[in-house]
Amino acid sequence: MSHFFQKPENALKRANELLNTPNVDANVMKRQKRSALEILHEALIAKKNRTWQPMHEELMLTYLKITIDLQLGRIAKDGLHQYRNLVLAQNPASLEKVLLFFVAESEKRAAEARQYSTEISLNASVDLESAQSPEAVMLSTTTAEDSTDRTDRAVLVPWLRFMWETYRTVLDILRCNTKLEGLYKQVALSAFAFCRTYARKIEFRRLCEILRTHLYTLQRHEAAPTTQSIRQMRGWDGWSADSVELHLSIRFEQLDTASSLELWTEAFRTVDDVHLVFGFLETLPKPTLMATFYHKLAEVFYISNNHVYHAYAWFKYYTLIQRERLTPIMELPLLASKVVLASLSIPVQANNVALLENADNAAVLLEEKDEHMAALLGFTQLAPPTRQQLLDDMAALHIVDAAYPSVRALYMTLERSPIDPLAVASAVAPHVMSLKADAGLAKYAPAVEKLAVHHVLSQLTEVYSSVTVAHLNTLTQGLSMNVTEMEQWIVRSQSNRDQSATRLRIDHRANVVRFSQTMALEGQAKQMTQLGQKLQACVRQLPSATTPRPSVFANARTNLSSTRDAMLERKVRIEAQKEAFERLMAEKAKTEEKKRVEAELLRQKQEADRLAAEARRREEEAARRIQEEIERKDIEKTLKKLGMNTDDVEFDTEKAIKQKEEAQRKLKDAARRLDYIVRATREAEQPILQRIFDAKQTDERNAFDASWAATLKAAEDEHTFGLAQKALLAKCQDACVAFCDAHVARQTVKFQAIVEERKLRHTINVLDDKIRRAKDREYEFEEKLRLEAEEEERRIAEAEEAAREAEEAAAREVERLRREEEEEVRRQEEAKAANKYVPPTRRAAEPTGDEEGWSSVRGGNRRADDAFKPSGRDFGARRDDAPPSRFGGDRDGPSRFGSGRFNRDDAPAPSRFGGDRDGPSRFGRDRDDARRRASASSGRFGDREGSSRFGGDREGAPRFGGDREGSSRFGGDRDGPSRFGRAREGEPDAARRDAGARAPDSKWR
Repeated sequence: MSHFFQKPENALKRANELLNTPNVDANVMKRQKRSALEILHEALIAKKNRTWQPMHEELMLTYLKITIDLQLGRIAKDGLHQYRNLVLAQNPASLEKVLLFFVAESEKRAAEARQYSTEISLNASVDLESAQSPEAVMLSTTTAEDSTDRTDRAVLVPWLRFMWETYRTVLDILRCNTKLEGLYKQVALSAFAFCRTYARKIEFRRLCEILRTHLYTLQRHEAAPTTQSIRQMRGWDGWSADSVELHLSIRFEQLDTASSLELWTEAFRTVDDVHLVFGFLETLPKPTLMATFYHKLAEVFYISNNHVYHAYAWFKYYTLIQRERLTPIMELPLLASKVVLASLSIPVQANNVALLENADNAAVLLEEKDEHMAALLGFTQLAPPTRQQLLDDMAALHIVDAAYPSVRALYMTLERSPIDPLAVASAVAPHVMSLKADAGLAKYAPAVEKLAVHHVLSQLTEVYSSVTVAHLNTLTQGLSMNVTEMEQWIVRSQSNRDQSATRLRIDHRANVVRFSQTMALEGQAKQMTQLGQKLQACVRQLPSATTPRPSVFANARTNLSSTRDAMLERKVRIEAQKEAFERLMAEKAKTEEKKRVEAELLRQKQEADRLAAEARRREEEAARRIQEEIERKDIEKTLKKLGMNTDDVEFDTEKAIKQKEEAQRKLKDAARRLDYIVRATREAEQPILQRIFDAKQTDERNAFDASWAATLKAAEDEHTFGLAQKALLAKCQDACVAFCDAHVARQTVKFQAIVEERKLRHTINVLDDKIRRAKDREYEFEEKLRLEAEEEERRIAEAEEAAREAEEAAAREVERLRREEEEEVRRQEEAKAANKYVPPTRRAAEPTGDEEGWSSVRGGNRRADDAFKPSGRDFGARRDDAPPSRFGGDRDGPSRFGSGRFNRDDAPAPSRFGGDRDGPSRFGRDRDDARRRASASSGRFGDREGSSRFGGDREGAPRFGGDREGSSRFGGDRDGPSRFGRAREGEPDAARRDAGARAPDSKWR
């Protein structure tokens, strides 16, 4: 493809120059047209000029003229798709104009080709006396078509093929555009007219498939939109009332075309499509549409020999016309006559023969078919419609009164009057003749005659056991059915004997019709029952000859009061039953009315919810389409800026879709071709198979005759041998009887003995069972007493245990209170001792709590056991978790050496170096001397509240940096035994007693 850019006006000018070149032959003109087509196509797909201009329309019209002249349907399709992408969002009217021109010009060329083909055929057949050429004779012997067919194939068929491509292309372009739905309908109707005019049945089937595919595509997009469907359905605004009506008008025309082409399968599928389109309506369809639908349904059902639904379709149509006061397609009496005759044409017995070997499968298929047809007519009840139900509804609406007099007379004779088998045919014959004279009702005459014959046979079955064929022919004289047709109808009606109302057989040997024994007995039983009832009524009316009248009157007077009471009681009982029944019916009616109201409210609510959801969905769909259109335009702008071709993506997708459709079409053609081949093969092999079957049947008949003769001979020999054996064994008969009697007597005695023994054993077993049950009851009673005693002991023990626990809890509470009081007294005494002032002169005499390990050196005191080590620890000892405190400081208290917890201005005179302000102490001693003396864990220089060496932890090991939770060397752990053997948490009184006795001697070295 050339990348040279041409403006539309320049391309159009150059194309016109090529087309208007004078004095050129046909081949040169054809090449110039192709060159002009290429120029126009390049200008049409140019990326730099994607804004529509009026010049584009002229360019497209010229482009289509060239494609029509050259019959290039696929190139025309490509150009139309490109033009649609260019013009659809800016000027849809231009696209409509171009498509109309394309269709009209194609139809015009096809009509001209048809006329030209006809003229050629007429000119070729002008000379009637000239002999045929040898070539024509040979061609006529090798082919089945004549010269007219060959002319049409050479001249007309290419244009028909191009016309078909034109319709397919235009419908594909318009399939999902709301603005061009009117044009879509117009083109579809033109396509139907094309199929009807040229009798194109195959193309009509394909056209129906195309329209059905378009419909299913819209349905799938409406139910579950996808990304691809959203991109393809940008121009579709959803289902509206106008859209549904447009599609219905297309389907009705499609149904008419299928009827005219006698494609009844497509007609029935079209009815399904119409029913599907009705489902898209949010409200009830228009009465005119429903009337047309019922009219078409009646025609389709009549062709398919479904008389029940054919009659119901006419009935629905008539009632709709009457209710909505519409204008019918025919006179009202004629319409009423069709309803009555269609109802009478319904067979009395079901003549559905099982189509499959499995009767259950056949019944299921027939049931599904009936349900589907009932759904088309709007029946929602579980039971399918019946003939009697239709006749009752028709009588209730007085449709018979509106029919023709002859039809009304037929209805009264066949359905409402007693049937006389000797006169029914003569009574029906004049009315049947009047039906045949009417073109609109003549098709119902055979069914009415069959109904009359059925009534004749059913009445004969009740009266006779057999009648001659001649007599039966006499009874049905006046009807158009001859003996052969009647015999065929009888045989077909007997195919389903379980549902047949007349069971009979035709005996051609005796030339009589024999009725079934079962049916005869049933008829005789009915006749005898009726005869007995009539005779009994007559006997009751006759006077009795044996009973005297005075005795009758005396009995009547005697039983008068009791009879009157019985009658009154019966009357009261009847009234009570009647009132109860009325109450029951009133309650039932009230319940049904309540259910109906609830169902109506629920339906209205569901309908409102559905309408609201549908409105929301449409709004969301419109918003989504707008958003997607904006995003698509943004993406196209971005791709254009990047220099990418945006049309290739869409073209590739459409190309893939077309390839898929083409593959499916080829597959269908192959399947159809295979069907034709198989059918032809079977037709060709049918005579051969028949000859093989006849030969095999002859051989089997001969073999059967031979085997049957051998069987008879063996049976005769066996019978002769049996007679001889019987005569031989007859002499032993008396001895055998005597032996059998003696043996039976002996066995009877043995049997009686066994019976007596079993009776005795049964009695013993019964007594044993009684004893066992008594022991079981005694054991259960003793076990029950034991369990009750154990339960009582357990309850007493639990009560005692609960009382003991309560006493112990009270004792523990008293002990706890006592200890709290003693602890409170001890704390008060310690507080008093701590606040007592000690003069400095007496502080040296105070006990220090250390009796060993101290020595006086220059500059201070020193422990002999090296307890105070400023740094370092035992090898392997664990480091303390917290950093070491300052010298003499407490971790939880003031950290400075010699600092106190109280204000210095209010403190007493200072003590010795390093001592506590409140009491005498050595260097590093705890300030609270009383607390130190009272506690078993009072430490020395270090922690205020726990015994520790210098830098030790209050709650841990005594060494500097040791573990807090380990045992200390000096004084031990707080919670464990101390070094001096004292318990840190021992008795406080003993600690106070020992505090005064321990007056350590401080030795200063």
